[in-house]
Amino acid sequence: MDFTNVTRNPIMLREENKRFAMDREKPVRGYIKLDINNEKGMVIATVDNVKFFPKGEYVYKLIFAGVKKEKRLYHMVGDISLSACGSGEGSFRINPGDMDGRGSSVECFSTAIIAAMSTVNCRESLHPVMKGSLTNVEAPSSEKAATPKDYSPFYNRYVLENCIKIAVKQEIFNDIIPFDHDLTKASWKKITDTALFPMISPGPMPHIEKYGHFLYGWQDTHYFLGVPGRFFPEEQPDAGKSGFVFWQPILGMKSETDDTTLPIEERRKNIYGYWIAAINRYNGHIEEIPLIDN
Repeated sequence: MDFTNVTRNPIMLREENKRFAMDREKPVRGYIKLDINNEKGMVIATVDNVKFFPKGEYVYKLIFAGVKKEKRLYHMVGDISLSACGSGEGSFRINPGDMDGRGSSVECFSTAIIAAMSTVNCRESLHPVMKGSLTNVEAPSSEKAATPKDYSPFYNRYVLENCIKIAVKQEIFNDIIPFDHDLTKASWKKITDTALFPMISPGPMPHIEKYGHFLYGWQDTHYFLGVPGRFFPEEQPDAGKSGFVFWQPILGMKSETDDTTLPIEERRKNIYGYWIAAINRYNGHIEEIPLIDN
């Protein structure tokens, strides 16, 4: 098989060890996305409901396993950064033709493992927490090869990688409950370092610089970026063309929203909120927001 241009669909990881569940009433979950383009590759791993150890007694590793010349083969891809709430992610660049520096290509590996490693007992065995198969490969067909090369996945990945960078260090940012009734059902952080904003487009920047912050949110399937602004066309980033098409008023604005003694346009002048875009956690696509009204 030609591995010069390969995409492996999001690889779901199955639970192997309930001991390392944050909440033992819920399953440990995770997935891996692997993209290969010629001599470059990227692995993105995401986990959820994984037990957090405040003192660092265990750390979590992404490992690829396989067989080469009838011998078991293991490659430590990298560390999974975990938050106190039990969710974590890692983004790793790889050389698909030589994963381990000894000539083992990605084709040699058949299993992805998230394992817990003790930091206090070097003789303790690794504990597999989740596993998934790497054998579900989609190679481009001859018809696809004849079409012009599409470079847009680079930009999707760029946005996704920057969202992951925020996710990895989310504990340093302040929690916030920005809405009375949040249809995204996301957890939110208020970020005042505007340089961290994942640049979807230039449209949001004037609003972020004006108000001095933006919101970062997440749930199981999507990341969310919230840009402050009122419900006016001139305050909607890029007129919605870059994905900021959903708006919610901020917490405490219900009385102003319900005040029917004023015309709608007058009310809108006094009601502040956020324009929100959704980024798919699997592929980095900016897409319609999945609303949860229950």
